[in-house]
Amino acid sequence: MRAWCVVVPRERGEEIRRRLVGLGVLHKHLRIVREGDRLFIPTTARVDLDFPTEQREFGEGFVAIRSYKDVVDVPESLRRSLPSSFDVIGDIAVLKIPSEMQRYRGEIGRAILRWNPTLQVVVEDRGVKGERRVRSIDVIAGERRTTTVHTEHGLRYAVDLAQAYFSPRLASERQRIANQVLAGEIVADPFAGVGPYAILIAKRRRPKIVHASDVNPAAVALLRANVGANRIDRVATYEGDARQILEQIRPVDRVILDLPHTAFDHLGHSFAALGARGVVHVYRILERADERAAADRIRAIVAQAGLEVTDLRLHTVRAYSPTQQHVAFDVTVVRGSRRAGLGTSPSVSHRSRMKSTPTTGRRSGRTVRQSAPRGPRKRRSTRRR
Repeated sequence: MRAWCVVVPRERGEEIRRRLVGLGVLHKHLRIVREGDRLFIPTTARVDLDFPTEQREFGEGFVAIRSYKDVVDVPESLRRSLPSSFDVIGDIAVLKIPSEMQRYRGEIGRAILRWNPTLQVVVEDRGVKGERRVRSIDVIAGERRTTTVHTEHGLRYAVDLAQAYFSPRLASERQRIANQVLAGEIVADPFAGVGPYAILIAKRRRPKIVHASDVNPAAVALLRANVGANRIDRVATYEGDARQILEQIRPVDRVILDLPHTAFDHLGHSFAALGARGVVHVYRILERADERAAADRIRAIVAQAGLEVTDLRLHTVRAYSPTQQHVAFDVTVVRGSRRAGLGTSPSVSHRSRMKSTPTTGRRSGRTVRQSAPRGPRKRRSTRRR
């Protein structure tokens, strides 16, 4: 292949090569030629570095591609705006593209496919919208589809990114919650989506039943398909509003409220659906400074439901933005003054932040026991009768 090059002394070859890399003009797919004490370093254009330049033939060479950025063709001034990461769901890459890069989104998509041959589709994620939590999706490269099969914890999920929400970033969180489920529990997952919480719990633990539901008909259709594909026999599926489903299936032992932006709207109904004792996992997007206020709001909702908090744990799921965290509150409650002997005092502090719930399936935290107050002791008489 014919290309421009910089002709440099051999002893300065590495120095100049690095300068060309920094300028973004090194032709990475052509081999550097050595003739005597001179090196001919190929460039994508003519470059003036106070060294001779010329055009000549170069052989193509293999260069390890560490990132799609190594092969994407965009102006050098915009390279800093290239997306630094993206999600992979099945064989689909999902990424958000800044406004200044919109005109190059096709090139970005094609570069990702060149970089990773196992991917077949690249889509732009324009945000989650509406009550049904559906992503606004646009295919920018590869096959024109939004359906795929994603594998997580050895289980396979049919997913349609344009019809039902799914995030691979919550795989560890789903495992954390599943590890807390005890044998014989009745679990409610009223925002089940395509079923990653419900199916994992039913497959890896020994619940009595997992009630999985969603208001989105497309999500429920995929949920039912995934229950069948993974041969799950402890999941009951429903289509409908979370409040109505919780009222219908009560009492339960555990509720998963995986709806971080509006989960608090369903807290009262979730606590009401519990039996004598139970756990609610509620998710929220919060600034660090707002965590205590959120915990206080949970306590107030618990009190309104006629329950008592025995344990309230805060777990950071992931960073959501530079200033916000995606967090989980694991709330253990009992009815009235009955305490189930679980957990610590009903308070949240940075000390009580969960590093991770132990994977033994047992509940974490100290056991708090309360005994009934003793009355005055009667003195035994020594007088003979």
